[in-house]
Amino acid sequence: MERGLLRHLTLAIVIKLVLITALWWAFIRDAKVAVDAGAMAAQVLAPASKKQHTTSGETHGQ
Repeated sequence: MERGLLRHLTLAIVIKLVLITALWWAFIRDAKVAVDAGAMAAQVLAPASKKQHTTSGETHGQ
């Protein structure tokens, strides 16, 4: 029984990896993101905003 389960899980993982690789190859492989060095430097060097970003409306104890 354990050997059959191991074989089943291995097969499922292999199939998932093949599908993920195929999806990446078909849709993501050629996707490029252009980065402007000047805009990135301005973003990094900009002063921090006073407003805190929250996801649930709480400030997480701050």
